[in-house]
Amino acid sequence: MECDFCFEDSVFSETRERTGQRGLPYIAKQREPEWFNEDLNPDDLVEVHTVLKFRADLSYRQEDFEKAFSEYSDCCALIPPANNAMRRDVQESQARCLMHLGRHKEALEIAEMLAKGVGNTDHLTGVLQLQANIHRHLENLHEEVTCLQQLISLHPFNPQFWLCLAQSYMSLCLDISNFKDPSQNNNRFSLCSWKSLGKQQCIGDVTQSIDFTVSRDDTLGYCNESDSSPSTVYTTKEELWIWSCACFIRARLLFQFIQPQHASFVLDNNLKTQEKIEKQLEKVGLLEEQKILIEEVMGEDLLAEKTKEEGQMDTKTTQALTSFIMPTDTEFRVRWFQKISALMVPAML
Repeated sequence: MECDFCFEDSVFSETRERTGQRGLPYIAKQREPEWFNEDLNPDDLVEVHTVLKFRADLSYRQEDFEKAFSEYSDCCALIPPANNAMRRDVQESQARCLMHLGRHKEALEIAEMLAKGVGNTDHLTGVLQLQANIHRHLENLHEEVTCLQQLISLHPFNPQFWLCLAQSYMSLCLDISNFKDPSQNNNRFSLCSWKSLGKQQCIGDVTQSIDFTVSRDDTLGYCNESDSSPSTVYTTKEELWIWSCACFIRARLLFQFIQPQHASFVLDNNLKTQEKIEKQLEKVGLLEEQKILIEEVMGEDLLAEKTKEEGQMDTKTTQALTSFIMPTDTEFRVRWFQKISALMVPAML
């Protein structure tokens, strides 16, 4: 019985070897140091605003903030409207220059303008970092704390943000101690020794011994809309002390969690920071049983099984804001500190 189909001859023919054309080798462009200080080609607008940006960055690094602000302004005027990413970067740099020049009101105005153009969590993170730094320069501790809490709500696994928040809480605790003698406070915590709170110099050492700066050298409406008034949020220095210690411990746990991923000088910096945090906890008088208690609570979400179930360890930087709800200050404290406060209930002597 004959079949009605047959194979094409091409099926049995030898495969023709294909010789790919070799492209030209890639040669990286080499530039002399500070090449951007050379004469510009005014016809190439892309090169012009790029060079101006580099010049401004160098001036900022050299701490010539007046010159840097002028160069950033010239650069911003040449950026095409469609290049939103570079425009936001330059405007943020302008705000940082104004902050260092003491023109905080203008810096906040730029931050508020950037806040109106926030389109994703990456934009929001940059604006909150900028606001936190401006408020730190203004010594607006409550506003700075609110910004840091919102940064942590976006990035709960970022140890640097937790370090910054720990410092801010301790600074607020120190401010309260300056107005009220700790010996006049009759409240004591059943698991807490308050001897260290009577030593303001000790607390001052904590706020100065580690460089707790937000990763960018730097108000979003979120900061102003939360319930962060001093009269309703920070009631006692005892609460601030507990929150600060909890943040220090959370930061250390996160450094330990990411330690296997580090090597070389990054690992060295990680270990040094952990060591510094441990010394600060000793200075403020945190007892060993307290450390264990707080570690258990602040590390509940760091279990390998749980992080695997969640699928990721942080909010995606490009996540649309429509899918993210920013918690209030009260909701943040309930989320992170309520269980610790319940276990360290104050008892009247």
